[in-house]
Amino acid sequence: MHKKPFLMVAALVSAVALSAVLAWMITDRATILRDGREIVLKTEPVDPRDLLRGRYVRLNYTISNIPTVLFDLDEDMSLDSGAIVFVRLEEGANGYWKAVAAASVPPPETDEAVWIRGTARYGVWPASESVTIEYGIERFYLPEPDAPEIEKRMRNRVVTDIAVAVGADGRAQIKALRQGSDTIYTERLF
Repeated sequence: MHKKPFLMVAALVSAVALSAVLAWMITDRATILRDGREIVLKTEPVDPRDLLRGRYVRLNYTISNIPTVLFDLDEDMSLDSGAIVFVRLEEGANGYWKAVAAASVPPPETDEAVWIRGTARYGVWPASESVTIEYGIERFYLPEPDAPEIEKRMRNRVVTDIAVAVGADGRAQIKALRQGSDTIYTERLF
């Protein structure tokens, strides 16, 4: 009978801790969407499905494949698969943001340029001429009621613009899907 109060306290502490972690994750994502710098990326969507999480669109960006010449690496340095990288983006004349530099270390906090944080995946320095980078924005899950129409537009290559919010630390979240100047879907904060 002495174990029951302990189990109740342990269950309560666990529930509070898990709730706090979940609240932090939701708030962190919402903060990036609300306060992050908005950029527009050109994309080429693919339309798969996830049995557990539902419909999603897999996205590939022009900034997903970075030439190694943009990196600040010396000849005797290496960049391994799985390494955290930072890619400096600048807005092009066409309104799409493009990669202009890349680094294996975080930029200085005083740098006001847009740096997006990613993970090197395929092609590593110095073995290849480019590095494939994932930014955590390669999948966009769709709400069930909106999914059929958005999937149709993506299959027809009508949706080509993705508005992305980039936080001060370089983490990114998809903010909206666009068709030209029209916003087709905006991600909710909560």
